[in-house]
Amino acid sequence: MTRTMRKLLIILAAVGAFSNISVFADTPAKPLNLRAETNTVNMDMVIKDNFVKAKFASAENRFLQGNVKASHDDFADLVSRAVHDDYVFLVYGIKMAEYGFFDLSEQLFKRLDANTFTANYVKDIKKYYYPSGMVEPKDLIYYADAYSSIVYNNMAIETTSELLNNSNATESDYKNYLIALGFYKSNNLQQALKYINNAIVQNDNNTNYKILKAKILADSNKPKQAVKMLKEINKTEFLTIDFQDKIRAVNEYVEYKIAKDEPLKDYHLSYYYHLQGKSLLATKVLQASILQAKQYAPQIFALLSRIYYECDEPLKAQEFAQRAFKEDKNQYLAVLTLADINYDERKYEDALKYYKSAKKLSKENEASIGIAKTYLAMENTKKSKKLYEKLLKKEHLDEDLLVNSLKVFPQRADDYLARVASVDISNNEIWLGLAGLALKDGNVSMAETFLNNSYYIDENNFKYYYYLSLVLRAKGNIEQSNQSLIRCSRLDSDYASKVNLD
Repeated sequence: MTRTMRKLLIILAAVGAFSNISVFADTPAKPLNLRAETNTVNMDMVIKDNFVKAKFASAENRFLQGNVKASHDDFADLVSRAVHDDYVFLVYGIKMAEYGFFDLSEQLFKRLDANTFTANYVKDIKKYYYPSGMVEPKDLIYYADAYSSIVYNNMAIETTSELLNNSNATESDYKNYLIALGFYKSNNLQQALKYINNAIVQNDNNTNYKILKAKILADSNKPKQAVKMLKEINKTEFLTIDFQDKIRAVNEYVEYKIAKDEPLKDYHLSYYYHLQGKSLLATKVLQASILQAKQYAPQIFALLSRIYYECDEPLKAQEFAQRAFKEDKNQYLAVLTLADINYDERKYEDALKYYKSAKKLSKENEASIGIAKTYLAMENTKKSKKLYEKLLKKEHLDEDLLVNSLKVFPQRADDYLARVASVDISNNEIWLGLAGLALKDGNVSMAETFLNNSYYIDENNFKYYYYLSLVLRAKGNIEQSNQSLIRCSRLDSDYASKVNLD
């Protein structure tokens, strides 16, 4: 069972079953009649979302290839025609800000509903990407083209020279940032440092500028200054998972650059890759370093165990966690991984022991949350509830804590699921959980909106088709509802076999 599935089952246990189709029926399930699948299942939604995905991919590809004006026009067309959906607006908004299309990101943000979910993301996007003032309209495409050329088209030297010599472009912190980025990509670190300092003097609130400075200092073999810059970056609070991971990644990058021993460099480089979603590359680097890393072997084994666990490879995770623990019982990642594996295997006494050990080794929240959920699994509800209440007062936006606490406080699902969405819009099971709650409340239209978001994230999620069947049934489309259940069964027959069809 994957980590995603475990989390989703927690949500389902909290919100419960509803409508005429039970999630986990106690009575024997009636077999589904697997007729030939038709194309009638909510095709309006599918056509619309597939068109949007294709249009977005085309616009993005044009930007990466340096056809920036056409890319901006395509994105502008999408933005102008986009049906109101806060999730889609935020996904677009992050990408527009990254590319320097600040006019489009602003259009999207003005159309957002005012709530905690949207406010958290807008704050983080602006803290991370935005210049001190809006880029002049006459400069917008020019600067975006410069960014594309530097980052994606191997034209850092030529583009930097053009930026320096173009007196028509408005002087701004963003222009200084682009010049610094160009010098950095062409390995002219001294000039890169000069111009990123200029940008930061003009705009001390932009975290992306500070991250570039930290990298320049680390690459310039100035470890003390790089670490000092990291401390300043870490003072900025980011509420959303997307941006928290960016900060964690730059910490690992700097640690990689300033480490003196090769195995330790490999350790931090691997963690950096993992945080960027390049887990296969991360494991390859670690595996290669094991032979020369006797001194750091427990640390490397521990990180390997965690990466494998988070990539849903529990057997490898357990193997490396045990090897790390055997050599050094104080390796936090190994102890935490052993705790999680024992919990997944319902060996709750062992899980509790490891979680308590992990808590002594780190101030991170994972171990405390693990202790609370283990007490709950052991049916020690009183102790578990007390721990959850205590944790929720301190960490009211911790994703795993909120999801796990739904078993204790199912009546708070409306609030907690929305809070999780406000820190991690890519959490598909949250959108599915919110769709379930909307259906339970009889709000079919809102359920469809949440399902649109889920489809956008993963169009092949079997749970999406289950909830879609409930939407269609609520609208009286029984044949289409059944077809959606058939699609669910094709994606996950074990789950579908537990669905009881009236």
